[in-house]
Amino acid sequence: KAFADEWAAANIVAHHATGPLWIVLGDSTSQGIGATTREAGYVGVVHEVLRRRDAWRVINLSRAGIRVADVLARQLPELAELTDEEPAALVTCIVGAEDVARSLPGTDIALRSMCAAMPRGAVIGTVPLVGPAADAANAVLREEVVKHGLRLADLGAVKSAPTRGREAIRLGDVAHAAWARI
Repeated sequence: KAFADEWAAANIVAHHATGPLWIVLGDSTSQGIGATTREAGYVGVVHEVLRRRDAWRVINLSRAGIRVADVLARQLPELAELTDEEPAALVTCIVGAEDVARSLPGTDIALRSMCAAMPRGAVIGTVPLVGPAADAANAVLREEVVKHGLRLADLGAVKSAPTRGREAIRLGDVAHAAWARI
């Protein structure tokens, strides 16, 4: 909750600032969950690098526990509203771990719909889990990014203690920094 609150406050500041805009969609990994601070999450690390080049601002719409259907129903409409007058310079999305870990039916269809609705050039992360369901989801993503002019960030698999859903991925500061380099 603390990271979500910090992002909400930072989003307000970013919305009223000027400079290239990065909009982040997705689940708890984009919130920075597992890192010691919000800034140590991969979004914070990448944002710091971008700010060294220009006055980049980031609006992070990600939420813990989000599924692909939530990106479609909530985050993509927010993205459309935010970019109504001026397009974002960068859009990224990492989502699907919750869907895959819970074996939600229709995950492939939801991923296809999500990719089709993303702005051209958006960066989509692979589902960072292991197993046949993750492999199938990632195969869909690899196909759809090509079809829709998107870019793929191959995140690899996070190996952690066997758990379910968003608890299956716990990135620490080092892993968040590694994702930032991708």
